[in-house]
Amino acid sequence: MEYIKDPDFQLEDTAVALGKFEGLHRGHQLLFEEIKKQKAEGLKSVVFTFDMPPRSALSGDQSYQQIYTKEERRLLLEEMQIDILIEHPFTKEFAAQTPEEFVRDILVGRAGAKKVVVGKDFRFGKKRSGDVGLLKELAPKYGYELIVIEKLQMEHKDVSSTRVRAHLEKGEMEEAARLLGRPYAVIGEVVHGKALGRTIQIPTANQKADKNKLMPPNGVYISRIYISGEEGCHYGITNVGVKPTVEEHAAKDVETNIVDFDGDIYGKTIKVELLHYRRPEMQFASLDELRARIEIDVAAAVQYAEEHPAF
Repeated sequence: MEYIKDPDFQLEDTAVALGKFEGLHRGHQLLFEEIKKQKAEGLKSVVFTFDMPPRSALSGDQSYQQIYTKEERRLLLEEMQIDILIEHPFTKEFAAQTPEEFVRDILVGRAGAKKVVVGKDFRFGKKRSGDVGLLKELAPKYGYELIVIEKLQMEHKDVSSTRVRAHLEKGEMEEAARLLGRPYAVIGEVVHGKALGRTIQIPTANQKADKNKLMPPNGVYISRIYISGEEGCHYGITNVGVKPTVEEHAAKDVETNIVDFDGDIYGKTIKVELLHYRRPEMQFASLDELRARIEIDVAAAVQYAEEHPAF
């Protein structure tokens, strides 16, 4: 997948999906499937989004946490076989463009859009003054076809990133996965920890939690793990939090024990899908007690894998 983050680009003959695409949930996936269909007409599939949440860019507040980081979003869109991802810088100058300027100069002028795919409630341009009606009105003038996708509903409610966030914040991983169309995941490099897991014969893979990633509550999760460059998956247990038994005042991180695996994966990218919230993070009186509890959790992960086929 081609990845564009510089505003000075030039494309031709594309089908472009427009949106913030925070969660890449089932509703968003309808737009992605539509632009991929246009390959039959010789058009490249393009996802056009922003390098940061518009609310953060306009307010200067960098504390907003997203379901997926930019790097995770890029990797997931690559898995979905999108041809090109554009993460356009969301500057105040960009936000000040009129809707027609955006269509003329960027959507058609730079992105080369022949087909434009949006959700029914899409807004764009200065003070969000552009809408689907304006996109339809401008289509003949600028030579593109507009395709509008209706809101996807589940349980008589719109599928949205807001709904996904609400489930994640409660640790309701199965409910979040149903809306996402896949389990929520943490994707990132395996880094060196303090190797305390090896002292109790339970080695772990450590990932640092990005400060701008929305994480579920601290606790222990049954997880499924994909290692970059390797086929198949593994199951395990993942601790999200600060490991109170072995460290004081530690930064929040993600630590995964992969069942029946002891390979060297330092420096590799892994995708850790959090399938099920098992228990809160706990402090134990000794490392022996911690190890005994982890062994119980591992047995539960094995049972969960047997009872729940791959999503």
